[in-house]
Amino acid sequence: MLDSYVQIDLAKLKSNAQAIIGKYPQYDEYIAVVKGDCYGHGMKAAKALYDGGIRYFAVSSLEEAKDFREVLSDTPLLYLEPVASDRLDEANKLKLTLGVSDMEHLKSVLSYTGCSFKLHLQIDAGFNRLGFNDKEEVKKAVDMINASSHKLEGIYQHFATSGIFDIHYDNQKRRFSELTSLIDLKKIPLVHMGSGVSLLGHPKIEIANTTRMGLVMYGYNIGPQSYGGGIKNKLRDMRDNYYRKKYSLTETIKDVEIPLAPAMEYRCRILHLKKVKCGDYVGYDASYKAQSDITLAILPVGYNNGIGHKNYSRLVQIGEKLYPIVGEIGMNMCAVKVDDSVSISDEVTLLGKKITLGMFCRAADLGLAEALLGIGKNNERIYIN
Repeated sequence: MLDSYVQIDLAKLKSNAQAIIGKYPQYDEYIAVVKGDCYGHGMKAAKALYDGGIRYFAVSSLEEAKDFREVLSDTPLLYLEPVASDRLDEANKLKLTLGVSDMEHLKSVLSYTGCSFKLHLQIDAGFNRLGFNDKEEVKKAVDMINASSHKLEGIYQHFATSGIFDIHYDNQKRRFSELTSLIDLKKIPLVHMGSGVSLLGHPKIEIANTTRMGLVMYGYNIGPQSYGGGIKNKLRDMRDNYYRKKYSLTETIKDVEIPLAPAMEYRCRILHLKKVKCGDYVGYDASYKAQSDITLAILPVGYNNGIGHKNYSRLVQIGEKLYPIVGEIGMNMCAVKVDDSVSISDEVTLLGKKITLGMFCRAADLGLAEALLGIGKNNERIYIN
């Protein structure tokens, strides 16, 4: 048995892609964001998503693009960040579509004569990271591209928030329309503004004929959920409805039913079963004191394996039972308080089965994508179909 490994179910990824396309057939194109090595799943995941019907992908580095091309050699691939001028030859060889985010970058790309790139113009409608934020410059950029040998294939922006009862989402929609008011969006083949959470949580944006997706493809329903019953939750619903009317907020769609399945599970073996007497301390800083005679299962994983240094009541699964990690998590080792039913040959599940991604992340104060990336890149991957 390996010390630790991540199991990736490619069939689930394919099924997730099919479920998304089936649920939201109104888009002309679906762009799968496979940055971060497919959110820690490895580039083999991209082929599974392709088999599920997705025909456009996006990365954020040339190194990711190289890995992607080893799996899918000719599929359209959007490079989301501005490519350095001295690496345009590499981008050409990798057959990339380029995102263009400012006038100087655009001039650099348009002066390249090695090929005719397909370009996507990035708009900054309020994220304040990359993108054009002046409508006159947007029009000038479009005119410059149309007058060149390169092709304007797309235009896009990135939302700063999920738009769940906040005004930023709607402000960015309005700002995008304002910044593109001097051009004809209907002449641009691909207009994409959203993400997985906006796909699930809001009606389709009328001017967008394309959607970008990240976490949702890997099996996570990140759409908003209902509060549930009870007086407090009814008051929350009343508050949300009040703010929606007051600020004319976009409709929020809750409790979306879509058959998604997480494709990643994280497992390890047990190194040692350790008897600890009542009153003894465990681990760094002697941060845990045994309140009775206990047994610890010592695991060969720590923050070097992506589980996070912090430990807020983290649970693992052995057999059908859940057990707590106790003490401080080390770089490559941690301790779990177990009972006499656990044997040295048992396998431990740190993510998957009863341990949801939400539980995993809350225990270490990590974001969802951050957690997947950490464990996916720092453990051996095993692929199944």
